Amino acid sequence: MTIFALDIGNKQSKLKSEHSDYAIPSALVNQRDVQTIFSVGAPKDVNTLKLIGNQNVFYWGTGVLNYDQNKLLDSLGFGNRYDRNVYQLLNEFALAVLGKDFDNQSDLEDVHVVAGLPTGDYTQDTINAVKRIFMEQDGELFMPKTHLITIDNKEILVKVTDVTTLPQPIGTFYNEVIDSDGTIVNPNIISKRIGIVDIGGGTALLDQLVNANLDANYRTQLETGANTLYSQVRSALMQRYGLNADLHKIEILIREGLANDNLSDSTFVYIQSDTNRFDITDLVYDEIRHYTSSLINNIQTTFQNLNDVDMLLVTGGTANIIDKTMFEETFGKTTKVRFTNDSEFANVSGFYKYALLHDQAK
Repeated sequence: MTIFALDIGNKQSKLKSEHSDYAIPSALVNQRDVQTIFSVGAPKDVNTLKLIGNQNVFYWGTGVLNYDQNKLLDSLGFGNRYDRNVYQLLNEFALAVLGKDFDNQSDLEDVHVVAGLPTGDYTQDTINAVKRIFMEQDGELFMPKTHLITIDNKEILVKVTDVTTLPQPIGTFYNEVIDSDGTIVNPNIISKRIGIVDIGGGTALLDQLVNANLDANYRTQLETGANTLYSQVRSALMQRYGLNADLHKIEILIREGLANDNLSDSTFVYIQSDTNRFDITDLVYDEIRHYTSSLINNIQTTFQNLNDVDMLLVTGGTANIIDKTMFEETFGKTTKVRFTNDSEFANVSGFYKYALLHDQAK
């Protein structure tokens, strides 16, 4: 059985198989919206994707952020996100992105998809909504489903035979305790009380696990992920320079401006055009510190038992953007603080390891 692990976040989609892993913006561009008679081929750093039987062609890849924000179909949203067409397309296109790296079709005829959901969204209705993307529902049963997708004019056929959905913090937890071959390597953590701070693009998820089980008494889901920080920077830019800044440009400048995840050595420049550049380092510093301070306050409010917590695990794609020094100085005196390695991929890597352990036990 082949494992495809998917973490389709509000801002970034993380994908993993035995051959490859990807981090791609959770946004599509409809070819029809950007193609003109003057267009020359596909844009840079995107794949061209299409579901067989559907006339719409989409671009997906890191290059989609080169388009104006009004051209992007993004999955950022709350409430009915899992029923939106763009969310379903991202999941199906993820099968093709991972599937193209396999040489043998037989490897794609028995695929186990493992996907994560925020704990606040982890209900039976949402679990079933995700399963329906990949499998055929027959009453209460889910049957295997074959997906046929073209990617860069190559047809990819993927038969999904099993789907597992996991609460998101389980991904980071399993990434810490299981090795890449499915071996448990850090058993002492399993019995501990672990606070997981998962800072994503649209949400900040605060959860606790004790003896590897979620403790519902200490959890919350906040709609204050990286997008909140980017919006705060945009508002500050408008106030200082009168700029109606592009949110995606702000996202790129912050991610690219960070020097080896070290905030104090970083420089941030907003490029409006080749001749209009604004050094906004001090402005970004101020907003990151403000954002971090708000995050700290939310953790203290949610985890009122901090003295009982053995470790705070900080993960998610935004974990590298916060002021780590401020964070560690606040919590490090009473609780061990650990920023996960490669935090953007921690959840999806854990999903993959969970499925590996699960499938090996069959």
